[in-house]
Amino acid sequence: MIPTHNLSPSALLLARLEGVQKTGKGWRALCPACGGKSRKLSVCEGDNGALLVTCFSCHDTPAILAAVGLQMGDLFPERIPDTTPEGRRAAQQAFKQTAWGAALGVVGREAKVVSIAAHDLASGLVLNDTDADRLALAIDRIDTAREVLL
Repeated sequence: MIPTHNLSPSALLLARLEGVQKTGKGWRALCPACGGKSRKLSVCEGDNGALLVTCFSCHDTPAILAAVGLQMGDLFPERIPDTTPEGRRAAQQAFKQTAWGAALGVVGREAKVVSIAAHDLASGLVLNDTDADRLALAIDRIDTAREVLL
């Protein structure tokens, strides 16, 4: 097994994706979270080596990373840690803010699904199995995001 601690974020992620194709400033690949046969997943590397990962279908970066065994922190290059108390506090605060931002993004997207389902149900419509499953997934994702925000 290749040691992963020396790999760049892009090398670490791209090795775990299928259908990777180089594009102008990044890569396109099959999304491991929502599947399909088209390259809906976009991976771009910033000037600092950090990755921007988005699927133009599911828009669920945490689920994409979980599907390949990675976490949000794996999108960023290793930095030399500041071991002073102030440095540790600043790092903890930066991590919390990043996690909060991601959790709020999930809540925003999934709240739209809940809102649409609520409107349909209030209008007397019955959700089909696919819509009911998507509503359940939205509720699970909101609950997971809630844990991050607490």
